[in-house]
Amino acid sequence: MADNLVKSAARALEILELFAERREPLNATQIATTLGYPKSSLSVLLKSLITQGYLSSSRGDGGLFPTLKLTRLGDWVPTALLGSETLLPLLLALRDRTGETVTLTIPVDLNMRCIYALIGTHPIALQVEEGVSFPTIGTAIGTMFLATQPDTVTRSLFDRWVKQGHARESGKWDELQKAIASARTDGYSSAYDIVLPDTGAIAMPIRAASNKEILIVGVAGLNYRIHQASEAIRETMRALLPPMEDAQDAS
Repeated sequence: MADNLVKSAARALEILELFAERREPLNATQIATTLGYPKSSLSVLLKSLITQGYLSSSRGDGGLFPTLKLTRLGDWVPTALLGSETLLPLLLALRDRTGETVTLTIPVDLNMRCIYALIGTHPIALQVEEGVSFPTIGTAIGTMFLATQPDTVTRSLFDRWVKQGHARESGKWDELQKAIASARTDGYSSAYDIVLPDTGAIAMPIRAASNKEILIVGVAGLNYRIHQASEAIRETMRALLPPMEDAQDAS
């Protein structure tokens, strides 16, 4: 019974994520084909979501679409997490002024997870989905996060990373320390050709006002664009993002 409940919960979330990805009405056949769910169990699950008011079936062709009740479930999260209603508009302004993809990430174990993404406005822009994770070691956002942590924490994370299948890179501790020291001094971190080829990123930290959690803002795009506009991007980030004077005090 417990396994069935967990499976149903996971499937319900996957259905809602599918709507977020497609951003258009979908019928039961389309959902079943895309997600590979049995039509019988899917029918029961969709009826439950409709009854609870999270999906609407008002279309004559059997199409379904999320309701505003679903949006109200999470409209409080940015304010609760970030402690301010002004940050998301600032991130939008950062995307519009730089034209590059802007991400907001948090540390999760040995990775940095994207919790908010705004795709760049250039014809060729870095595509990032919310929920995707990037390595903490070696990336611009990861190095910037490590720069906000005490050396004992960064060493512990590095050692765990080496033990989890990266033993051949165990000698890169000195290189990582230099990158962290530079990020602490400069207030930003940059990296190129790490996560994806021909892609660069610049990262800076902010602190959530609600719980003092450190978040990392990244601006990423094609190498040559980030290189050419790196100074302008950094100036724009400093001008828009909330100051975090104590982000560089770790030692």
